[in-house]
Amino acid sequence: MSNLLQGLKHKCFPVNKTILSAQEKEKLTAIVTVSDDGGSSSILRKAYSIMAPGDIRNCLLALSNDRVTMKNLFDFRFNQEIDEHSLGNLILTALSQIESDFLKAIDTASEILDIQGTVLPATTDNIAIRAEFDDGTSICGESGITAAGKRIKTISLLPVTRINTLPKVTEVLTEADVIILGPGSLYTSIIPPLLVPGTADAIANSNAKVIMVMNLMTESGETDHYRPADFLAALRHHVPQIHVHVVLINSAEIPANLVVRNQLYGATPIPLDTDNFEDFKSEPVFRDLIGNQNHICHDPEKLSDAIIELAMSPLNQ
Repeated sequence: MSNLLQGLKHKCFPVNKTILSAQEKEKLTAIVTVSDDGGSSSILRKAYSIMAPGDIRNCLLALSNDRVTMKNLFDFRFNQEIDEHSLGNLILTALSQIESDFLKAIDTASEILDIQGTVLPATTDNIAIRAEFDDGTSICGESGITAAGKRIKTISLLPVTRINTLPKVTEVLTEADVIILGPGSLYTSIIPPLLVPGTADAIANSNAKVIMVMNLMTESGETDHYRPADFLAALRHHVPQIHVHVVLINSAEIPANLVVRNQLYGATPIPLDTDNFEDFKSEPVFRDLIGNQNHICHDPEKLSDAIIELAMSPLNQ
């Protein structure tokens, strides 16, 4: 998601304009999952009963106005003697305690980093993810789900009876021209925000073009052996009211040495096929989206170029 935001930031906002109005900032909004229970986020969640700050921090950094010192400060990670916390996570936690409000903490951090756009949590509740597997077993917690190594049947949010919808989230979704799902972990990053009450309905009731950015690789413990249609099937199973109009798929070959390296961790390239796409009435679009780095990732500029192109083009159905 951070690569996507970095690219879109430069497409949506004038390079030399540093002060943006609230209306201008809403040209680009990131709605972020807050259910991470691993590493630094896990420790801070348990200690302060807050939402997971890690993904919020990453999105704030991606949208920051290229102030190198502040970006490096928020991204600085302490050594293991103090639990390998990133300073950004600690600052967000401290701000949430000072403001007694995590939303205000995000707003203050946004001002410090002078972000271009808006970052919103999917919910302000301290939620967790529960997975039910094909074998009938279940487990709670993002880190435990992926570690289980089982095929996921259904994801749900806890607590079931008390998850509040953020009015601003439903507002920006309802008014959006384009809504982008992914890239990211299907069951622990993409689907959970859609399960917050009212979110999927807001997307379904909008006039937005819904674009799904297909991941480059499968993810061990989540999407082993998945093909593009399997991602669409998972979305339909969890949020059937959402219609994905376009699926953006990388067409460039991933360097063999990087593929081999990732296979050691159970990840393989997602096949470039459109089998069963007609079942979902989604249009597949293929583009070269690979970044020129020593690890497999989407290129921010290539990805944002493709998104803008799709946003401006008419739907085929």
